[in-house]
Amino acid sequence: MLRILPALLLVLLTGCQVDPYTHAPARGATDWYQAGFEDATAGAQKKNDETLAANFNDKKVDRQAYLRGYASGQEKICQPDLLYAWGLAGKIFPTGCNDVDTAPQLRQQWQKGMDEGVSASRLN
Repeated sequence: MLRILPALLLVLLTGCQVDPYTHAPARGATDWYQAGFEDATAGAQKKNDETLAANFNDKKVDRQAYLRGYASGQEKICQPDLLYAWGLAGKIFPTGCNDVDTAPQLRQQWQKGMDEGVSASRLN
């Protein structure tokens, strides 16, 4: 009987194990404005509703809030000085900045930074 008790205890405790690969429960509604803002400031392109629903495990995508957040993120990131710095750092041109009116000038600033960054790294 004494030998069975530790084995039984081990079997019972194994059932209480937490699987680290399971998804955490949702903590409320998705902040679609913030999701759009983060996509834009990360340099990502706009996502479609199906992708957003899958990424956030939320079927109720608020497209308008996402697009407002994305536009706000574009305003923040699609700036000549910032994109010049991205180029210097060797970062790729943010896809979201292709959609703004000043895209050619922004790409030119980014390329200038990229060229200078590559030139500086060759000197080192």
